[in-house]
Amino acid sequence: MKSIVIIGSGLGGLICGYILSKEGFEVTILEKHHKFGGNLQTFKRDGVNFDTGMHYVGSLDKGQVLYKFFNYFDFLGKIKYRRLDEDGFDRIFIKDNEYSYAMGHSNYIHTASQYFPEHHKSIKAYINKIKEVVNNIDLYNLREVKSKKINDFSTYNEKVYDFITSLTSDIRLQNYFSALNYLYSGEKEKSLMYVHSLINNHYIESSYRFVDGSQQVADVFVENIKKNGGKVLKNKEVKEFIFNENKTLKAVKTKSGEQFYADYFISNMHPSNTMCLVPDDMIRKSYKKRLMRLPNTISPFTVYVVLKDKSIEYMNYNYCYYGIDDVWGVDNYSKTWPPFLGMYPLADSIDKKYTRGFSLMTYMDYNELKPWKNTSVENRGEDYKEFKMEKAQKVLDIIEKRFPGIKSKIKSFYTSSPLTLRDYTGSKNGSMYGIIRDYNNLNESFILPRTKISNLYLTGQNLNLHGMLGVSIGALLTCAEFTGLNYLIRKINKKHD
Repeated sequence: MKSIVIIGSGLGGLICGYILSKEGFEVTILEKHHKFGGNLQTFKRDGVNFDTGMHYVGSLDKGQVLYKFFNYFDFLGKIKYRRLDEDGFDRIFIKDNEYSYAMGHSNYIHTASQYFPEHHKSIKAYINKIKEVVNNIDLYNLREVKSKKINDFSTYNEKVYDFITSLTSDIRLQNYFSALNYLYSGEKEKSLMYVHSLINNHYIESSYRFVDGSQQVADVFVENIKKNGGKVLKNKEVKEFIFNENKTLKAVKTKSGEQFYADYFISNMHPSNTMCLVPDDMIRKSYKKRLMRLPNTISPFTVYVVLKDKSIEYMNYNYCYYGIDDVWGVDNYSKTWPPFLGMYPLADSIDKKYTRGFSLMTYMDYNELKPWKNTSVENRGEDYKEFKMEKAQKVLDIIEKRFPGIKSKIKSFYTSSPLTLRDYTGSKNGSMYGIIRDYNNLNESFILPRTKISNLYLTGQNLNLHGMLGVSIGALLTCAEFTGLNYLIRKINKKHD
């Protein structure tokens, strides 16, 4: 039996652990924190569970791609989730207008056409295009892949902004098509057509919110991995790679000095963090430098709000506010902060009528955190707390404008900055979505699971694409290095059938 050590229990690491333990490999997952899950983690404040990052998922209706994954992962009946409002899973305020985003391609076209009746043809063309892009990528439809270039999306490497502006000159409709940019940190001169299409289509197909938080996903994964004979260990921070004379990895060493030996190793850490553990003389310098210098997406600042008992009825949708006229301008907000705000009401099983709290998320420049860059959790000082409090008040002032009286219903609130995400999940500079998929630098936008070290592999959101579907596909590619890709695709589809 071949042994595999997986570094990190984020979603990618857990999926790899599940698949490979199911396939008979001896799997050990090492997690540096006291809690499993990475961005799946939840935490409790005043008795209320808050998600770290997985606020909602898509393509989860029966027969859709994430549903197939959930069935294969043995999630059905064990994970609690709730379908969002079909006629408005996201409601977005842009300039003086509020719009709803509907589930289902036909429903999306119908709803958008109510706002822009003179642009029905453009709206239909938009939906047809993103459907075309998604339908032509076998991997994202769990169809067997014949091409050797399984990660080649070159047909759709155009800038999505160019495509959208070719459909219409109406800035309002351009904003409507682009308003879900916050789901992938969209940038006008960088964002790719295939990224936009996969993510937007994912939520338009169907959108769901986890009930009682996303930690349950990690917990069920851990339970299932253990059933398969795997080990999942907490408080095991990997600090050193130990190599053989032939430049293959033989063991990893933890902060406490423990050594874990294996035939193969999979890193769920950011590629640059992984390369930091590889001595220069063990790998080609140009490859290491390339992974070390990869630019990352923007970081988030989040306010977690606990509400007074039964003060606000549950909203079965997400709400997003843009404080700027152009939704593509959120990466240039030095004079207007926050440039946008995402509001995610919590769904729990205690009270279905009322929500007990919500998360408010916006972007933050990591450079603003320079004074506390070298600090650790709970040891950043009073000036850091004051900085976060000032930012939180600006966020709460905006939500008060959109929902007058809501501040009076707040029992308490808490905050997290990019440093929080960096220290708890290992995300580079607290980046939300990992490396940037950049139109201007395509070669560095795609990371393959196989590294230049023969028995070291990568997985996680930086490999392929972020989000639950993107990371699932990325983990599939990693595991395919051991089992074969089409073999796994057949097994997933057979389990669904």
